[in-house]
Amino acid sequence: MLVASAATAADLPLKAPAFKAPAAIEAWGGFYVGAGVGFRASESSVNVNSATDTTAPAVLRNMFVAADCFAGLPCVTGRSFNGTAFRISPYLGYNWQIGKTVFGLEADAAYADQTTTIFGAAYPATPFNGGASTSNSFALKTTWDASIRGRAGYLVDPAVLLYGTAGPSWIHVETTSNCSTLQSADGRCAPGFAFSLAPASLTNSKTQLGYTVGGGIEAMLWPNWIARAEYRFADYGHFSSTDVRTAATGIQTVNYDTAIKTHTATFGLAYKFGEPNAPGVKALAAYAAAPQATSWNGAYLGVGAGIRANQVSSSTDTSTFSGFNVLAGCGDCFMGDRFDTSSARISPYLGYNWQVNPKWLLGVEGDFGWADRQASVFGRNLPGGIGGFFGGSGGMNDSFSIRTKWDASIRARAGYIVNPAFLAYLTGGPAWMSMEQTSNCDTALKPLFTAPGFVSAEFGGCTAGLFSPAVIKQSAVRTGFTVGGGGEMKLTENWILRGEYRYADFGTARFTQSRTCNGSATISDPAFGTATVFCSGTSSTTNSVRLQSHMATFGIAYRFN
Repeated sequence: MLVASAATAADLPLKAPAFKAPAAIEAWGGFYVGAGVGFRASESSVNVNSATDTTAPAVLRNMFVAADCFAGLPCVTGRSFNGTAFRISPYLGYNWQIGKTVFGLEADAAYADQTTTIFGAAYPATPFNGGASTSNSFALKTTWDASIRGRAGYLVDPAVLLYGTAGPSWIHVETTSNCSTLQSADGRCAPGFAFSLAPASLTNSKTQLGYTVGGGIEAMLWPNWIARAEYRFADYGHFSSTDVRTAATGIQTVNYDTAIKTHTATFGLAYKFGEPNAPGVKALAAYAAAPQATSWNGAYLGVGAGIRANQVSSSTDTSTFSGFNVLAGCGDCFMGDRFDTSSARISPYLGYNWQVNPKWLLGVEGDFGWADRQASVFGRNLPGGIGGFFGGSGGMNDSFSIRTKWDASIRARAGYIVNPAFLAYLTGGPAWMSMEQTSNCDTALKPLFTAPGFVSAEFGGCTAGLFSPAVIKQSAVRTGFTVGGGGEMKLTENWILRGEYRYADFGTARFTQSRTCNGSATISDPAFGTATVFCSGTSSTTNSVRLQSHMATFGIAYRFN
């Protein structure tokens, strides 16, 4: 019977043995240096706290009072300056490995030149809405950032490290206010007048201290070479700046706060220094080169979490009132605004892999992402300095918003199996994104008592009896493409971690809005008197929306055998 069993076994096909790695390979400790690329999405805002101008009559020297802000008009005091930029970040650090636990200390210095500029005002507040000229502007610029952080991680596989990181961080910020020198604009910095202010341009620079916290995945591709996918959030608090401009008849002083938060996604490669023949390094090399009985073939289902940074701009293309071209002769007008946002994103995904040989695979994947976020501009009901007839009051009652919701894609994948636990891949295919825009037109009608002897009234463009509708909401599902890549790491034969970056371009959407007026509105107050506004005609505008996005995703999937 023993002889027969041996003979039968000899006829069975042989199966390659699976290499069983030691519980912990001591190969992660030591000094390393690397470089990362990715993006930095900033959530920045500027808020004007006070503005005074002693060139004005005494009762109007508070510029917010002069703009009716303290008399019942809900005024704009600030605005977001969000933006996204490519970021390159060299880093260095040291790891200490204790069994499956890795502790470390790391420093990085990164550069990402990003500037967000608003036009039409020297500061983002209602008192400065004097002219719709591009020569009036306010800009916020971020350049380098740096950090020193502690790290703590766990080896879920001899070649895969999950870690968290936190520590102090710094960022360099510049704010610039440009006051128009053109008499055709608001003229406050145009030379030759007693009230002309100088200097026309003021810049404030600041290196702001904050903190950063995040985490990521590292994979030892080969002994001494470590790939990384990392996400970090940073909060730099807020800081105050004071700008002073002088004229022959007085001084203008503006105090404002700047607040900055950032989201960074980094994909890096580092070299770890160490003895190539050390026992831990040799053991890891043997693990990476071992024959595999495992496979990446089959269907999988997963869920991802991360960030989506949208780069959105919108511009007014045409504006007419009963056939009259409102934009005629508007050579220096600004026609657009930015509506960039950053938001958390949840994205279930499913796909199928075909492992065409021991090192290469092809696949197809679909995903659905949800990241609901809205950006708004107040003071006008369309983007740019021309909002059609009765285009804006300069207050909060007029606004234009762009909101992005879900996205989806169907993509091909091509990957290379670097070692038994790590797959590097590229992906691309068609993508879709849902968006909507909303134009809100002011409906207020009331007297405004700015100061003794100064009385005015607010007639909103869409006050009952004037233009309608007050709210125009339009939506679209944009079709575009997405490309990117990432890395996948096997925790077990069936559970797979992922770090992925993708860029998507959804082209340009175009919308048309119409508001019609054929009536009048009357305001009456004992202290104000009676005033009536009449209008007749149709305001018609078209605008375009340009939409792009950057997505960083960390996911976990189950592969079905």
